Amino acid sequence: MKKLKLISETDSGEFVSVLIPARNEEDNIKDCLASVLKQKYPDFEVIILNDNSTDSTLDILSSFESGKIKIINGKPLPPGWVGKNFACHQLQAEAKGDYLLFLDADTIMEQGCIASAVKFADTENTGLLSLMPYEISVSFWEKAVIPMLYFALMVFLPVPLIERSKRKEIAVGNGQFMLFSRKCYETIGGHESLKNRIVEDVWLAKRVKEFREKLIFADGTEFVRCRMYNSLSDVWNGFSKNFFAGLSFSKSGLAVIIVMYFMLFIFPLVTLCFGIINSDQVLIEYSLIGFFIPVIIRITHSLKFHQPFLFSFLNFLSSGFIIAVAINSFRILKFGKGANWKGRNYEENVIK
Repeated sequence: MKKLKLISETDSGEFVSVLIPARNEEDNIKDCLASVLKQKYPDFEVIILNDNSTDSTLDILSSFESGKIKIINGKPLPPGWVGKNFACHQLQAEAKGDYLLFLDADTIMEQGCIASAVKFADTENTGLLSLMPYEISVSFWEKAVIPMLYFALMVFLPVPLIERSKRKEIAVGNGQFMLFSRKCYETIGGHESLKNRIVEDVWLAKRVKEFREKLIFADGTEFVRCRMYNSLSDVWNGFSKNFFAGLSFSKSGLAVIIVMYFMLFIFPLVTLCFGIINSDQVLIEYSLIGFFIPVIIRITHSLKFHQPFLFSFLNFLSSGFIIAVAINSFRILKFGKGANWKGRNYEENVIK
């Protein structure tokens, strides 16, 4: 995985539109916007869409005074659209930039982030540069579950092929930070081309490859940080919303993931217990090997991405949680009322 390098200033001359959709983000938007305004980049604008928030998001936005900021109020959500996609679609319509930076409202950037990202994108001639941020984990379950994102990404996805392969199936993006060239964004049809996709970042990345534009997914942990979820219920609901949809509603894909997580992380403990009960030394030894190999791999990834490595020894708990989330994601989208997120409900027949 390529790593973003610090460039304090740039003379690229590219105008950047920073586009931030915000729905009920009163806890995050102030820090996010402050970090954007501190950027050491000469030519950028900030457009924020208040997506029909029911909290104090708009009041907080109104307290900022800067010629770079433009605040717009979102239109009511039309049928067939996912909320974030429609918000981003409205934002791009207002943007003037050569580059369009879609940024989640719960992200915080270091000062040289935009300059470094634009320089990287210019040098690599990317259509889309998406960064993997440093994911902040505070609570027990955040620390146990969130780092599994890095583990799954590095172990199950051939990251070097994201850039090299032309196959759109080998594509990933992170909606927390997506820097498009305007040409690429317009070529792929923007968010309107996948208006009902709830896991829009992955599908945008697939579209980039489909249209033979260059995609790079890079390590941005030293430039962008984000706390995805603030509570156990947020972790549960957020992952439940995305899991089954992220697998394109594939039952076989879901089954493979569940079996794989069980066999890799839980089964070695089951066999270890049997080995201890039956005093089977060979089974004990093989079970310990099976237990520690994923632990060691996760420790290396945790150190690389600055995550708490001691939670690597709790892989069985993390995996149990993920398996439960996977089953719940299938349940709510197939048999329940759909995924609920920020006061909006999405049923499978709407978001397919």
